[in-house]
Amino acid sequence: MKKSLADRIEQYLKVLISRSDDKAIEIQRIELAETFDCVPSQVTYVISTRFTEKEGYITESRRGGCGYVRIRQSPPSFGEDDLEYIDLFAFLAELKQRQLLSNREAELIKYLVVNTCASLPGEDKRKINAAMVKALYNYFV
Repeated sequence: MKKSLADRIEQYLKVLISRSDDKAIEIQRIELAETFDCVPSQVTYVISTRFTEKEGYITESRRGGCGYVRIRQSPPSFGEDDLEYIDLFAFLAELKQRQLLSNREAELIKYLVVNTCASLPGEDKRKINAAMVKALYNYFV
């Protein structure tokens, strides 16, 4: 199945972000439009609809001749005070959605936690859940 232009631009930008050390890129709309043989407004559309805070990105832009667009992957949206009450599996899903964790890595973590905690009482499971979420949060932030 052939990907749409918007899908290809999105994938291209996500690859650039994932390869950058600080999970951020700075691009010029016109250059990206030339790369994909489209108009700059199509690039703007992709950025404004697919790189939102809800999707885990922070964008800023400046228009004009020397204009740019900065796209930065934001850390997970949970505050450190909330970590104890966040479900580990929900947190793993968010990390996967933001492409900070592969599907295989998430499944491995789930497997280890489920099998390690199988015979533990509920309070101990909650403590391990909280510790795992906090460790992952600290790693990715």
